[in-house]
Amino acid sequence: MNNRANQRHEEDHVIQYFCIFNRVLIFVAEMFMSSSLAAGRVILRLLQNFQPSRLSWLRLRHSFVKTQAVPLPDNEAERLKALADYNILDTLPEQAFDDITALAAYICKTPIALISLVDADRQWFKSKVGLQGSETPRDWAFCSHAILEPEDILVIPNAIKDDRFNNNPLVKGNPKIRFYAGAPLITPDGLPIGTLCVLDTISHHLSYQQLDALRRLSRQAIAQMELIQEVRNRKQASLTDELTGLHNRRGFFLMAEQELKIAHRMKALCWVIFIDLDGLKQVNDTLGHDMGDALIIDAGRLLKQSFRSSDIVARLGGDEFIVFISSYFKDADSIQEYLQANIANFNQQQNRNYELSMSMGIECYSPESDMSLEEVIARSDKLMYAQKRLKRQSLT
Repeated sequence: MNNRANQRHEEDHVIQYFCIFNRVLIFVAEMFMSSSLAAGRVILRLLQNFQPSRLSWLRLRHSFVKTQAVPLPDNEAERLKALADYNILDTLPEQAFDDITALAAYICKTPIALISLVDADRQWFKSKVGLQGSETPRDWAFCSHAILEPEDILVIPNAIKDDRFNNNPLVKGNPKIRFYAGAPLITPDGLPIGTLCVLDTISHHLSYQQLDALRRLSRQAIAQMELIQEVRNRKQASLTDELTGLHNRRGFFLMAEQELKIAHRMKALCWVIFIDLDGLKQVNDTLGHDMGDALIIDAGRLLKQSFRSSDIVARLGGDEFIVFISSYFKDADSIQEYLQANIANFNQQQNRNYELSMSMGIECYSPESDMSLEEVIARSDKLMYAQKRLKRQSLT
């Protein structure tokens, strides 16, 4: 009752302010009439057309009413990182998740079931039954409340009678939600990233068995996400060099082949840089293999930092690296000068028992040449060995 009384009191104040403002405008119009009868009549006519009824004014006011702000979980930063690590947002529908929502709707006897993931400013549906949209603002999300109590299932028997939701656009407008039950999706580290939820357009109740099934299905949803992440990680590991974290030979060829096809279609120039570390054997023999590994890691880090994230930097094995870049360098000499400057800067700033040195061969791929990736690599490899021979000759 107090809430309704306060609301009426607030509405009366709004109308009073509007009436005062309206009277001021009429006074101004009357002043105009004393000096210009035609101008005054025009202003009065506009004011008469502008007079809103009490009902229309209240509709205008209520159209700007916002839903209650939902507090963020204490571990919000960790929660968002865990969600991002699954790489699941904005992915295509998958049968395994659709089976879970279908079962949830069937068991709970509701027309709507969702796997809802709560992002920074939205909730996104990985799977949905009975709903058209793929996401809503986070401020509208029942699930934003559910993740605040990850150990419990949030149940809203009738949203109209709940002060947290009775003004929610999803309750006031379509789909006119009345019932909600959401079991949080909890990662193995205990972080709630969303919910498996069921909804209805009428007031609803779930039995203990239905709630238990909802919780069990939520665990299956997380298990499926963990499985997908594990498969992805294993696949990524098979394409990654263990020592440097760069792409390995297999990863390089898979990605570079795709980039070369795109370059050919777009008629764009590309560069392949074949690189060999100078003096790795000597470092291994004199300073030990741990120091040799450190040299390889430094080389990989320098190459990674020297190019864009969209470029492909890989370690082929041993002391050999390779880079595939698009044509933002004008020629091979500019690439050579750029890398040598970065190497010199590294040696000047880093306190190491060795100096980083690289021999490199740089070959351009032109769409007109129609060379294969293997041919471009072979040419750059040949140029690299020519540079290495010149270095050796200069030392004798």
